[in-house]
Amino acid sequence: MMPVDLRERTGQLLRSLKGLPTKVRDLPKATKEAIQAYDKSYRRGVEKFGFWWKVFNWSMWLFILTFLSTAIIAFIIYLPQSQFIKSL
Repeated sequence: MMPVDLRERTGQLLRSLKGLPTKVRDLPKATKEAIQAYDKSYRRGVEKFGFWWKVFNWSMWLFILTFLSTAIIAFIIYLPQSQFIKSL
């Protein structure tokens, strides 16, 4: 195993941290590009599979919504009842 040079590792970390504000500023652009790519992919799927692509897409979004709502409800209802939390 090669020893890690601490100065080199620190320099890499500092360069990474200096580039972070640029990444945060580019977040709206990246989000817009992701939405446009999803829309393009969705349209290609509709052209290829027609109605069944819409059924598949709606079922996936419904699954995501069901999963998130179940997780939120479980968090709101069962977390306050947790014995571990009460013991803290």
